[in-house]
Parts: sequence; structure tokens; C-alpha cells
Amino acid sequence: MAKTESIGKRIPQFAQRYFWDVDAQKLDADKYSTYVIERLLEWGNPQSARWLLQRYSRRKIIGVLKKTHSLSRMSANFWAVYFGVPRKEIVCLSKRYQKQHNAVWNF
Repeated sequence: MAKTESIGKRIPQFAQRYFWDVDAQKLDADKYSTYVIERLLEWGNPQSARWLLQRYSRRKIIGVLKKTHSLSRMSANFWAVYFGVPRKEIVCLSKRYQKQHNAVWNF
């Protein structure tokens, strides 16, 4: 049985508060895995982070971490250190991305 099949497709009750913009009770954690990972990497507490690490493979989480534009610098840096991923491999930590981000949002 695969890791994701044994845990289920739904977001646990304790993590649903991080999905304020959707109906978290109906959110399919398989179909929208990138969204779920991004949201919990950015906003999750230790309990939701533990669930995230049990729910998805390390490879999947690192893949999202490297490509996402949705994380703050602080969160991206924390997870880069946690997973041992070089900062230069994370898009939202690259200087080019930071310049583009500041050009759009100057605050």
C-alpha cells in the first residue's frame, strides 16, 4: 500500500484552518498536492508539518520547494536548511525572482 493511500485523501481537521480560501473538508490532498504542500510549508504549525512529512514523500516536498513562487523568503530559507537544499536551487530565493517580485509589489 502506498504512503498516500494509507493516510487518505483529505486534509486532517487540525490543518484545515490553513486552507481558508477553499472548502478544506472537500480538498483532495492527492489532486491538489502542490497547493497543499505550499500552503503548509508557508503557514503550517509543527503538527501540520509532521502530517505533511508523513503524507508526502521527501522528494515531492523538495520538488515543490524548489519550484514554488508562493513561499516567503523566511519560510523558503527555513525549509531549504531543513531539507539540506542549496538556496540557489530554490526559485523564490533567487536574486532574479526577488527583483521581479519587487518590481510588481514594492512593499
